[in-house]
Amino acid sequence: MFTQDHFIWLGAIAAVIAVVLIIIKKCNLPNNAVKKVAMVLLILIKLFHWSLSMKESSHGGFILTQSQIAFHLCGLMIYAIIATHIIKNEKAINVLQSFIVPCTILGATMALLIPTAGVEFARTRVWEYMLCHAVLIFYGLDLLIIEKVDLSFKAFVTNLKLLAGTALFAFFMNSALEEYGPNFFFLRQPPMENLPILNLNNGWNVYVVTLAIIACTLLFLIHLPFIIRDKRRTPLK
Repeated sequence: MFTQDHFIWLGAIAAVIAVVLIIIKKCNLPNNAVKKVAMVLLILIKLFHWSLSMKESSHGGFILTQSQIAFHLCGLMIYAIIATHIIKNEKAINVLQSFIVPCTILGATMALLIPTAGVEFARTRVWEYMLCHAVLIFYGLDLLIIEKVDLSFKAFVTNLKLLAGTALFAFFMNSALEEYGPNFFFLRQPPMENLPILNLNNGWNVYVVTLAIIACTLLFLIHLPFIIRDKRRTPLK
């Protein structure tokens, strides 16, 4: 963690995302087309990931390994992004996009800071992992900067409920697939050993409470500037 290769990955990803966002802004590219390209890229990356995670079934053919089913937060965000391009209900799209912004920016950034797939340049799995989370961050920033989605206090409360619901769903999936050792949302154990805060040194209960506090705090912090802005814009009665 935080080796030279890791810093190179982080710097390169940050630079590429910044350049692409500037190009989109300067060239006034149609944003819907940009989002569709990002969505297609995420789908292709996910399909490639699945191709690397298949095993031969005892009943013939190949299946996904159960621990690789996309019930991590970033995996669920890919489904949410696809949903925004399929459904027609504008209110549902707005709710999903408001949820996608903090989850992709925060979740994918944490995934890059704690790279569970490693940072070796020679490994295909690392390139797939880094590219997937980089595109997720780009998608969230695009929604935030270009489309200016709703991050009001009301959206924060809604997002808190959605995050709690998806975490509960991930816990159930961890339980249902327990024999295969999944760790969706990292609810069963930390993503890596020897992390300074997220560890099992004080037991699983303390770890899960700490994880929840960190998630809620980060979610609130990304909403806070917009909550303050809305408060200042609201005329005093």
